[in-house]
Amino acid sequence: MAPVHFSCCQRFSGFLKSGERIGRGCSAAVRMAVVSLFQPRCRLCQSDLVMAGEKIICRDCQQKVRPAAENQCRRCGKFIPAGVEICGSCLLRPPPFQRHVSYAAYEHPLREIIILYKYGELEPLKTFLASLYLDMVRSRLTGDFQAVVPVPADRQRRHGFMPVRAMGRLLARELRLEFLPGLLRKTKSTPPQVGLTQAQRKTNLDGAFALATGRNLAGKGILLIDDVTTTGTTIGKCAALLGKKGARVTVLTLAQSRF
Repeated sequence: MAPVHFSCCQRFSGFLKSGERIGRGCSAAVRMAVVSLFQPRCRLCQSDLVMAGEKIICRDCQQKVRPAAENQCRRCGKFIPAGVEICGSCLLRPPPFQRHVSYAAYEHPLREIIILYKYGELEPLKTFLASLYLDMVRSRLTGDFQAVVPVPADRQRRHGFMPVRAMGRLLARELRLEFLPGLLRKTKSTPPQVGLTQAQRKTNLDGAFALATGRNLAGKGILLIDDVTTTGTTIGKCAALLGKKGARVTVLTLAQSRF
């Protein structure tokens, strides 16, 4: 009887070991499922964020954001036909800034990243977007600059999340320039330029901006920054205020409308 009893024990022991292996396999599968469920994913392509430094947007999607390849006006930055340096508008009526440089058109994927940062208030994206300003300064501009000035936020958002100001601070720090977030201020709330007629856009921002007093800007090189421009009215009015005090204004935006 002893051999029979020993054989039963062996079979029972084998069953337990098999159960343990199955249990370990199930545990591993559960762990993998949990990790997959809570693994942060790119907000654009939904791939897992696994590389060092990836936040909100994966490295592949970041690399798809590239400088505009189309010809742009050397003064206002508007997209114009190849072979033309200055657009007709700038020849007839030069803008109140020396130059406007925009990184790319307001299109995918840059458009979605700006929207996530600006309206989703996903602050980690400011580092990536600020790097685009830096790239423009280093690769496309020459000249001497003393300060970075952000286009002021609307009064309704002034005490909340201010995306342009946050990016401007990073840019100024990287370039070792003075950062002047209070030099320009918005004096009244205005509806967004997008959706307005051409005539409405021209008057919508009348009297909406003011310049802080007591600051000597004569001869100073200013980098005026904004996120997106459509008609150029906002950057034009801000640049005009700075120019009246003698500043040499260069405008940087992340993206601009094609129309």
